[in-house]
Amino acid sequence: MRLNDAWLASLAAGAVNLVLGANLPYLPVWMEQAGGMSGAEIAGAGTLAALIRIFAGPLAAGRAQSHGLRSTLTGVMAVCLAGYTLLFPGLPQAAAFIICVMIYSANNVSGPLFEAVLIYGTRTSRPDYGQGRAIASLAFVTANLAGGAVLSAYGPEGIRFYLIAAAMLATIAPLFTRQGARQALPKRTILSTFREGFSLYRIPSVFAFTLAAALVQASHGVYYVFSSVIWVSQGISGSGIGALWAVGVVAEIVLLLLSARLLRGFSPVSLLLMGGVGAMVRWTAAGFVLPVMVAALFQTLHAASFALTHLGTMRFLQQALPHERLPLAYAVNGALVFGPILALSSFLSGIAYDALAPGGVNAQSHIYWLMVLVAAAGLSVVAVTRPDAEKALADPE
Repeated sequence: MRLNDAWLASLAAGAVNLVLGANLPYLPVWMEQAGGMSGAEIAGAGTLAALIRIFAGPLAAGRAQSHGLRSTLTGVMAVCLAGYTLLFPGLPQAAAFIICVMIYSANNVSGPLFEAVLIYGTRTSRPDYGQGRAIASLAFVTANLAGGAVLSAYGPEGIRFYLIAAAMLATIAPLFTRQGARQALPKRTILSTFREGFSLYRIPSVFAFTLAAALVQASHGVYYVFSSVIWVSQGISGSGIGALWAVGVVAEIVLLLLSARLLRGFSPVSLLLMGGVGAMVRWTAAGFVLPVMVAALFQTLHAASFALTHLGTMRFLQQALPHERLPLAYAVNGALVFGPILALSSFLSGIAYDALAPGGVNAQSHIYWLMVLVAAAGLSVVAVTRPDAEKALADPE
């Protein structure tokens, strides 16, 4: 049976998430245990990648608009595949660090691209976007669990071989997408992409909301970089770490699937406020060394700290901007606003991790409390600026 365009787009997005779902938790473990890198170096790779995203995001968006999403996403995943392949044992540490920066940069760019593949590939048939996004998230959970099992059985080098296999699949899968992923958007020069992207944030309400959302999302900096490393130090097995990551993503999936019914009456600002409060509760608890079952309970707050914040941002942009500007807004949002703040969050977390290292895992866990302050800063921006999507439409640029 021939799969329709929506299924092909959903499966391609899922293939990308088989990479992202293992890279995010387990590449830092490889960097520490196999690469011999310090906390500052591990965080530094993510920080540099977040800064590179400021330019790489719009560049990728511009190329996708000129040459199509399919070839752009395939090229980005090929960069990941090359990076994992080159991280062989005995590689000089400086070279391994540069390759990890390259991998993180490609991972950052792949997210908006597979989202765009889903948006354009699911327009006319089922699965629809929400169902396709759930399929992609399910693949992310699968990678969490599979990567954890591989880490338990074969150690950090086994994770690298898993990532090579997953990246190979993710490089090939977009080539089979048709209508949505192949369709090129109106052509735009790189300079005009940057110019128009920055112009979106000259609208005061748009800038205020996305800045607040960026701070809440940047409060995940410690989690993305050091959660698995800390859990390993705590004595939790690879399979247990995979399960902890999976709990958070499953909670996110459930919320996304039920969001149309449960969250219909909530404004974007309300969603952002709930996400910020959830983040503060989550990172306060994470600052303690918790039993696995208690940690799993607080992992469900990923549905608040990440998913509610993400939904609030998407809804705000949809309400605040004309439909024809949304694809570019989605592409540059992470690059121009989220990138720099997440980079700073990751950088500070790396310094704090090394500074607290003499106190062991109990002290190192306290770096999560820095993230409470970051999330609180996001809520403060909302309280001071009171961004309004309807007002944004009337604001001059």
